[in-house]
Amino acid sequence: MSSQLSGLLPHTPPMLLIDKLISSTDHSAVIGVTIREGYPFSQGEVGTWLGMELMAQSAAVLSKLRSQHQSSKPTLGFLLGCRSFIAHIPAFTPGQQVLVEIQLDPESQGQATIAASGVIKDISGQLICEGVLTLFEPHDDALYLSK
Repeated sequence: MSSQLSGLLPHTPPMLLIDKLISSTDHSAVIGVTIREGYPFSQGEVGTWLGMELMAQSAAVLSKLRSQHQSSKPTLGFLLGCRSFIAHIPAFTPGQQVLVEIQLDPESQGQATIAASGVIKDISGQLICEGVLTLFEPHDDALYLSK
């Protein structure tokens, strides 16, 4: 599946999990996702633990939009951890459409370590999962890529 966000992230299918930018401000964004069968690491059922990666990719898109004037190519980012992750249901349903609402801590702008809070809701607004992420965006990708 092709994503409108593929130019903003270094991910390629099947690891590109998010689909489209719905709206954004300087510090928040709403990303649309259609849950698909066959995600890596999902052996039949798509557990809501995948919500951490959906939020991380959404935060990366928002961070890239904030710094787009610096580089037009996707940059590396790492999910360091997640605090307070709560899943309100055990699994997503393949074909389910969800919205990822992500907010970046304004104080982390320009920093290598970024704090982000996110929620994932179904299209009716029911909360599916929520959490607080710690992300790392190196200033020099070459230090983390093998030659």
